[in-house]
Amino acid sequence: MQAIDYTQHRILVVEDQPFVRRTIVQVLGQIGFRAVAEAEDGETAMRECIRVNPDLIVCDIDMKPVSGLQFLARLRASTEAANPRAPVVFLTNHTESEVVKQAMALGVNGFVVKPPSFAALKERVDRLLGER
Repeated sequence: MQAIDYTQHRILVVEDQPFVRRTIVQVLGQIGFRAVAEAEDGETAMRECIRVNPDLIVCDIDMKPVSGLQFLARLRASTEAANPRAPVVFLTNHTESEVVKQAMALGVNGFVVKPPSFAALKERVDRLLGER
């Protein structure tokens, strides 16, 4: 597998807790990403997907007013987003199989447990960006 040039990829971080969002953005910066957009909920995330056309989306599940699951359903059905099939990684505390099943049915590409460690996030991102 060839090395990934992180500077060539656009990432969108969707997280309603500002501290957690900043932490994830910092970790992505440490990995090597330079183009990291942010959204505080699923509604803002949809607008950002249309604006920045991310190569990968790191998204919380539990958000109001639009949850990660609702956002993923909207993204996959979108005719406005340039890439409605962009890989989505959910950040979660959930181990309930119902939430996992719903996410899988909507086409999620992976999960990372919150708070994400550098190693866990890098491994998941590398795998998804390397598959392209």
